[in-house]
Order: sequence, then C-alpha cells, then structure tokens
Amino acid sequence: MAAQLAHQARDAVAERYVPALIRGEIVAAIAVTEPSAGSDAARLAARVRPVPGGWRLSGEKIAITHATSAAVALVYARRHGSQGHHGISCFAVDLDAEGVTRSPMPGMGALPLCWGGLAFDEVFVPAGNLVGTEGRGFAGAMHHFDFSRPALGLLCLGAAQASLDEAVSWAKQREAFGRPIAAFQGVSFPLAEHATQMEAARWLCYRALWLRAAGQPHTALAAMCKWWPPQVAKEAIETAWVTHGSLGYSAESPLQQRYRDVASYLVADGTAAIQKRIIATSLLGKVATR
Repeated sequence: MAAQLAHQARDAVAERYVPALIRGEIVAAIAVTEPSAGSDAARLAARVRPVPGGWRLSGEKIAITHATSAAVALVYARRHGSQGHHGISCFAVDLDAEGVTRSPMPGMGALPLCWGGLAFDEVFVPAGNLVGTEGRGFAGAMHHFDFSRPALGLLCLGAAQASLDEAVSWAKQREAFGRPIAAFQGVSFPLAEHATQMEAARWLCYRALWLRAAGQPHTALAAMCKWWPPQVAKEAIETAWVTHGSLGYSAESPLQQRYRDVASYLVADGTAAIQKRIIATSLLGKVATR
C-alpha cells in the first residue's frame, strides 16, 4: 500500500500518507471486493463521476482488511458508463471523509485485521487523489495481487512453522508406552512430510518475489503462491494440533487460533480455483478459460 502510494500517487498525497505508513502511525486499506465482485475485479460496480475539482464516489466494498482501522483506502471504482476492466481507476480516499461509512465484519480468525465493509455515498474525492493513470486502475490492482499473493503465502507458512516447531518440541517431551511419541513413525513421519512441503512452498514464494524484484513476469507464480502455500500451512497446523492431542484443540492453545487465521487466507486475494485459472491460462492460453 505504501509502495503503491509512493510510486503512483501525486506528491501531495504521497507526502501526506507514506511517511506515516512507514512509521506505523496509520494503516491503510485496499478496497476492491464488492458484494457482487470479488476475484472478478473487472465486474466491480463502485462508480465515480467527475465534478468540479475532482470526483464523487458511490458504492460498497466488503471483506476489506483494515476497514475499521485504516486512515486511508485505495478504492477502485469505474467511471459511469464504462464496462469490464476499462474505465476503472484507483483513488486515495480519506476514510474520515463525509459520506464514508464503516461497518465491522468479524471473521472466524485474523481478528487484528479489522475486517469490515466500506460504503461511499457521494463522497468527494479531490482531483489530486487519483492514484496512477485514470482508467488504468485494473492493471494496478492486478499488479498489487502479484505481490500480495506470495506475501500472504509466506505469512501462512510463518504460522505453520511456529506450529511445527511446537509440535516437534512436544513430541520429544510427551511419552506414551514408555517412549517419547517422537519415536513413533506415525508421529514423526507426518512432521517430516510437512517440513518438506513447507520448505518447497517457501521457496516458491521467494522465487515469485525475486522475479518481481528483477522486473520479470511472475503472475502465474504469484497465483501458485496463493493457492498452494496456504493449503500446505493449514494442513501442517492441523497435524501440529493433532500431535498435541486434546491440548492442541484447547481454546487456550495458539494452534487453534493459527488454524483459523490461516483459513482466512484460503479466500483472501482469490480462492484456489481463481489461482488455478490464472495458472492454467498462463500454460494453455485463453482456451483454458472457456
């Protein structure tokens, strides 16, 4: 978010928000998802119309990270009369502006993300708050996803790694039938399998981010990072709490919290089906989407 504002926002807007974002004084939101448009961002219905000095923004966004805590949001909306991905622009919108309504939408997990909805009722957006090129916002949204998807994959793997480390420690301490349970292959082999899959998933994410830093195509790899690593992480955390037995299932255990947190990323930034569609299209071309 800070990078997008720093690179694409007008100087006055970047100077207003970017230093505060870097210092951690404020957080920001990216508002794409709507009641009738999620992964298919080209169908978004939020509208802007030009007025003297800027635009008037109307529409609704749902399932937005930091919706109830952000100071500013990058809101994607289309110019009235446009269709598909044409006419979509990105705007930096002050979430304390008149006409903005926030509504909490707590999920099963990831509660610190302050998930919720944003409604815009003829909100005035100054002309200088356009981010990037007018009508080219769709490309900006897709470019953001190519970064956030491997980043979310790594986030999930971090939670899984902590869970696996705890399971390994527990397996060495917990005894059954006179031996640590780590001595039983039924316990040790699943941990070994998950460690292997997590290592492979981690390097997949690293490769996608390396390609991005090198300015090379990475959309398909980013999609792989959003489909597979969260699934790997969820299954690893599940094995970790099963290794702990009933203690792992306890509400006092961090394992159940991590399990619910990671589950949210099976949907965020596009489901597995959407990611596979992107990957298939990169392999087979448009024939794969028919």
